[in-house]
Amino acid sequence: MHIDEDFTGTDWYGRELGDAVFRNCRFIDADLSEATTRGAVFEECDFSGAKLNVSVHERSAFLRCRFHRASLFDATLDGCKMTGSQFTAATVYPITVRGGDWSYVALRGARLSGADLTGVNLAHADLTEADLRKTVLHKADLSHARLDKARLNEADLREARLDGVDTRGLELSDVRVTMLQAVVFAQHRGAIVEV
Repeated sequence: MHIDEDFTGTDWYGRELGDAVFRNCRFIDADLSEATTRGAVFEECDFSGAKLNVSVHERSAFLRCRFHRASLFDATLDGCKMTGSQFTAATVYPITVRGGDWSYVALRGARLSGADLTGVNLAHADLTEADLRKTVLHKADLSHARLDKARLNEADLREARLDGVDTRGLELSDVRVTMLQAVVFAQHRGAIVEV
């Protein structure tokens, strides 16, 4: 277990970190490109400016971590828990996400266009001004997520949970939804739906 350690500028290119545990550690400007984790835990760690390009993470947890200006270009996050992490000015495109818990993450203005986020838990996530064009959010949990000014053109929202989401100001052109969702969206915009 690593607690309050400083790995600033460390070159861990291609390294296998297995199920290591890091708490309150700093990976500022570190190179973790092509690194692999399986069941690792990073809690309240700072990845500002870090490179995680083409890295692979399976069932790992990044809890309340900071990814300011970090690059996750072509990274894979499979069944990971990202709860409360902040991605400010980070590169997260393209990215592969397979399930997982992304609740309470901050992805303001993030480019996620075309990403497949099927079944991902994004409850309470901040997706303000995010680029979600052509993003697959099928069966994703977007309960109470902030989607102000998010671009959703051609996104797939079928069976996504949208409890507590204000859909009135969303751009929904060519968005794929179920019939029930279409009724809800129409009601949010003031329509009186008669069956």
